Amino acid sequence: MKLVIAAISAGGVLGVADQYMCLLVVSILSKTGLITLSPEMDKVFGSWWFIGIVAFFWLLTTIPAYASALDPTIIKWVNNITNAVSGFLVPVSGALLALASAGVITNMHPDLQTSLDAMQLFDSDGDGVIGGTGLLVIGGSALTASALTGTKFLAKQAIGVGTGTAGTPITGPVFATLENLASIVLMVLLYILSRIDPWLLVGLLAFVLLLMLVLLAYTVYRLWKLAKGIGRVIHLIETRPRVGLSILAEFFIWGLGSLFWEKWPRGIFRIVLWLLWLVVILLFIPGILTLLGTVAVMLPILEMLVFVLFVSVEIFAVATGIYIGLCSAVSLMKMLDQPKSAPVAPPVAQPVY
Repeated sequence: MKLVIAAISAGGVLGVADQYMCLLVVSILSKTGLITLSPEMDKVFGSWWFIGIVAFFWLLTTIPAYASALDPTIIKWVNNITNAVSGFLVPVSGALLALASAGVITNMHPDLQTSLDAMQLFDSDGDGVIGGTGLLVIGGSALTASALTGTKFLAKQAIGVGTGTAGTPITGPVFATLENLASIVLMVLLYILSRIDPWLLVGLLAFVLLLMLVLLAYTVYRLWKLAKGIGRVIHLIETRPRVGLSILAEFFIWGLGSLFWEKWPRGIFRIVLWLLWLVVILLFIPGILTLLGTVAVMLPILEMLVFVLFVSVEIFAVATGIYIGLCSAVSLMKMLDQPKSAPVAPPVAQPVY
């Protein structure tokens, strides 16, 4: 049972990352001999045809995600379609990773090999047919991975709306980068924890699930706060146009709304920062990565990595600017949207007797 629960946990963790990157990392580690899978799973993960198929699907889902930042029309729909189709393959990916993890765990802990044989994860004749316990591992990991994928989907939508980036070209590349990084980190963690104690894989799954739920709750809260703030700004534009339009201008050009109200130190300081931010995203980052591109042109894979790096850094810089503009607008709104205090009546003179 220890082996079954640990394998289900390992396969379920895949639901919060990029499934193809997870499988690709395990396949490459198996092919290079850095990890040892069970003979049945090594025939799959260690084969060039499997690596080629997984790499193809990874490129098929990753390239449109980054290209959507350059062409937000057709590419965005391609990205949505490929992600939708990939969702149906999450149970299969989770099941494969769970079966591979079972072989890794028993290799790390030879005392569990007898448990593996007794549970007949694979039939004893060596033909690779999955046994009854193997079906339990497949079903449990597929269900867990699918549940986490659904939670991740909801969290991504809430984050996009809560940060004001929903429907914009930057959401695809940002989430693609985070998911690929998470895939590498999680696969390394799975291997390290397997070497220590398989029960730690269960702890990792519980931590990841808790983290996703906390992230979902936080983004829903941010969504509520954003909707409340937008409603307040619209109300100010209708009732106090100068205040409302100043707050709107402060969001797009930091400090501009402050200058409308003759708050010179605050406004000038923020506009200088805004100009520096424009220089960074329009000149500095493209210039640095252009130099890297001249070196990477010798190898196509390096050229693609430089392109991914360029899009990721640009998106991070733009998202940072949006966040700063939002904070500056909120700060100005708190400063201007103050209830007017009632006039204080002059003291009444008391008659002198």
